[in-house]
Amino acid sequence: MRKLFSEFTPVTAQQWKDQLTKDLKGIDFETLQWKTNNGIIIKPFYTAEDIKETKAPLFVTANWDICEHITVSDEKKANAKALAALKGGASGLSFYIHKKIDTIALLKNISLHHIYSQFFISNDALHILSDLKDYYGKVNEFEGKIKCFVNIDPLCLLAFYGEWHTNQSKDLLVVDQLVHIPVNVSLYQEAGANSVNELAIGLAHLNEYFNYLNENKILSNKTLHFIFSVNGSFYNEIAKLRAFRKLVALLQEQYGVNFPIHIHGQTAQINKSSLDAYTNMLRTTTEGMSAVLGGCNSLSILSFNEGFEESSDFSSRISRNQQHILKEESYLNKVADISAGSYYIETLTDELAQKAWEQFKVIESKGGFIACIQNNFIQELISKDAAELLSEVKEGKITLVGVNKYHNIKEGAPSKVFMVKSKETTKPSFNRVKPIRLAYSFEEEKLNANS
Repeated sequence: MRKLFSEFTPVTAQQWKDQLTKDLKGIDFETLQWKTNNGIIIKPFYTAEDIKETKAPLFVTANWDICEHITVSDEKKANAKALAALKGGASGLSFYIHKKIDTIALLKNISLHHIYSQFFISNDALHILSDLKDYYGKVNEFEGKIKCFVNIDPLCLLAFYGEWHTNQSKDLLVVDQLVHIPVNVSLYQEAGANSVNELAIGLAHLNEYFNYLNENKILSNKTLHFIFSVNGSFYNEIAKLRAFRKLVALLQEQYGVNFPIHIHGQTAQINKSSLDAYTNMLRTTTEGMSAVLGGCNSLSILSFNEGFEESSDFSSRISRNQQHILKEESYLNKVADISAGSYYIETLTDELAQKAWEQFKVIESKGGFIACIQNNFIQELISKDAAELLSEVKEGKITLVGVNKYHNIKEGAPSKVFMVKSKETTKPSFNRVKPIRLAYSFEEEKLNANS
């Protein structure tokens, strides 16, 4: 059979540039390029000449678990929400627990053997580890891999609270009890870090655990569990997750290990608003797509009203159905690493990975993750990125639909401004890495104007 298009002469990148210049009546090709906040130059087109080597898929699993995000304050209510989610088609549950609870009541009529589950806990909920001893770390008999994770992440808690719970030695002891390594990378994006810094800090976070476990001679048989927030920068977020897999592979090579990776994606909160709130559904749809195309193994699409009011049956159902549409109607679970071979995404993946690796080496040269938290180096990196983001939103260089552009003129003031900056009861040992929201000042301004 004759090869399709064999009669066409191949076109070089230079020929494309020349044609662009001609069609655009002499406009310089360089003026069509733009620079991201990651310092990466984006060209108007990419060709095979941009790919230095043959690219293989970075992951081979196409399917992902549809997860319900549940913050546990009341065990019975959380259980009812979890059961409703499972009945509505969820295949996973993501619990956030920050106090002592009745675990039996929380998990009544829920079979952890059949689903993915993660329990993100703080030091006040360590009893979860013993309560789930029959499930946590056990290979799921239906899929042959670990599907139940208890995520107590002392380094994330250190960054968030700006101090150790007890002290470094005692706080890190809990890692000895874990059969996996939990790394909550989402905190860094939610605090305003750009993708390069987010990846570099996340890798340094993991490397600190590798160092600790290696020194204690218990760096073996560990699954790596990462939590990532995914924002609305569609292609960048696909490339970000792909780049992180490459970075983790490179780091593991240094230690002579090859642990399996589980990436849990969740839609970001940094770009959400109570203003024109239904618009959040559109944002989370593209974010969910980025997470899936980037290779997440499980995904929580947060409700459009997450954070500023209690999620309803409606908002929870819509969030689940967004993922059902991505699977059942868009067929995104049929092919693994769909973007493999894309000239643009492959190039962006490589550039993010290269820049993040260089930034990671800077962090390590300054003593590593813990040292750079204690001397505020990481906080200053993130603060600089956050200030730039907030400034660009305020000036309208970054658009938030319904917030700083295309306002809903019939909408009243929000009933309250959510995620308001909390007052410190005590002064932490060093600066905290705290989540921000880009719409905060606009919500506050509208609330004050109508009060």
